[in-house]
Amino acid sequence: MSASAIAISGLTIALPPGADRAHAVDGVDLESGAGEITCIVGESGSGKSLTAHAVMGLLPSGVRATGGSIRFGDADLLKLAPDVMRRLRGRDIGMIFQDPMAALNPVMPVGRQVTEQIRAHRAIGEAEALAEAAKLLGQMGLEAGRVLRAYPFQLSGGQRQRVMIAMALALGPRLLIADEPTTALDVTTQAQIIRLLKDIQAQRGMSVLFITHDFGVVADIADKVAVMRHGRIVESGPAAQVLGHPSDPYTKSLIDAVPRFRNETPPLASGTPLVTVNNLGKTFQRGGLFSRDKPVAALDSVSLTVGRGETLGIVGESGSGKSTLARCIIRLLDPDAGEVLFDGADIARLKPRALKPLRRRIQMVFQDPFSSLNPRHTVGEIVTAGPRALGEDAAQTTARAAEMLRLVGLDPAAMRRYPHEFSGGQRQRIGLARALMLKPDILIADEPVSALDVTVQAQVLKLLDDVRRQMNLAMLFITHDMRVAAQVCHRVMVMRRGRVVESGATAQVFASPSSDYTKELLAAIPGRARLGFGN
Repeated sequence: MSASAIAISGLTIALPPGADRAHAVDGVDLESGAGEITCIVGESGSGKSLTAHAVMGLLPSGVRATGGSIRFGDADLLKLAPDVMRRLRGRDIGMIFQDPMAALNPVMPVGRQVTEQIRAHRAIGEAEALAEAAKLLGQMGLEAGRVLRAYPFQLSGGQRQRVMIAMALALGPRLLIADEPTTALDVTTQAQIIRLLKDIQAQRGMSVLFITHDFGVVADIADKVAVMRHGRIVESGPAAQVLGHPSDPYTKSLIDAVPRFRNETPPLASGTPLVTVNNLGKTFQRGGLFSRDKPVAALDSVSLTVGRGETLGIVGESGSGKSTLARCIIRLLDPDAGEVLFDGADIARLKPRALKPLRRRIQMVFQDPFSSLNPRHTVGEIVTAGPRALGEDAAQTTARAAEMLRLVGLDPAAMRRYPHEFSGGQRQRIGLARALMLKPDILIADEPVSALDVTVQAQVLKLLDDVRRQMNLAMLFITHDMRVAAQVCHRVMVMRRGRVVESGATAQVFASPSSDYTKELLAAIPGRARLGFGN
């Protein structure tokens, strides 16, 4: 290998006719040396993932490289025959894909998936490959015996990502491409994955291309940084230079959009609480048809209050019970114990018929806007569905839908289009408009910005705060990202394993946390020291 493990020169990737621009990638130059971690950072549509897929020879149908070169050792990857590229892929160039659930075969045990890759490139038996797979998974911090037998859906997001890393490293590649490997992971899991990748990279002396839209992650892992926008690199250089002294306005805007803590505490709402939850409990029984695991207490005596005009943040990692809590409050789930007082009346055990008049007063914005919007309905049909179901006048409903779309920053002409025609941030705005159509008293936002680009995330957070003030809404804001909670929440409640471990004014909790768990969450925030996060 030369000094540059990978050298991309003048790479141009053409999009199919009719796309929003001619080239997804336009004249990109990029090098990463052996033992270096080079971060490619940019928002959705910047071309960073297609650049990585071009290196792997995995460009989608209709998309092709029309210019430039990708030098890996003495070879130009763009000119290799498909069978030669197949031999390099996995053996010399490994890749960690963004969504491990989509990349792993759902009907094949994890052990077989790892050994299949090993045996595709090496002439060894199944038992020997299985032993190597167990060793790899152990190095990833996994319980190898259990994980080898497990199916992907039986593992957590962090465990699935570790399996993907093990598969990418199974054959000792010289170049590792990591495409958004920590997006939407809990901050502690994210910190573990970043630390794991850095340790393995240092041990093996690999070159790593790390693709992300989060400058916090960049600050923790990068040696060099390349910032992409609209298919071009607008700035590149050593990480310290790009992060500390960015020269391009777009780079500055990305860094400025990364959520930071606020020192002041917003004024708290006064008066009678709109929603009061007392000692709420919810237990799930897991297991198969002929076996039952030990019951899991998703909620254990959880209590809270939230008033009009106030935002209460519910913070915690996956499995902490925060989404279960939201679904019990809105009565998508029935709690096993406790009470949910809404405007003074207990709705925890109301029958569906009695709940119907209250539905319009409690609305929810879901984590994944694409899966929560009907792909066969226009935006107009989606946004007006609630009022139409309640028998409201069609003309008045359509007029109010146009008003709500304007409120969330969309053109009313969007009513004629379908969800797939919008970006992630726009779809989240559509979901918010749908929730606001019924003029609710309380809005429950379940991880509404977890997978959005930082600039879009900042826009949606500001929008939620503006809407709360204009409509005097009470809001429950669920997130695993402490930085995000600091932007919009008057108070925060930290949850772990179904229990509340700490609560209070946002600035106070983040400045002087009393719980060790809260301290762990704060310490795991990516880029905490380098980008100036802190208390």
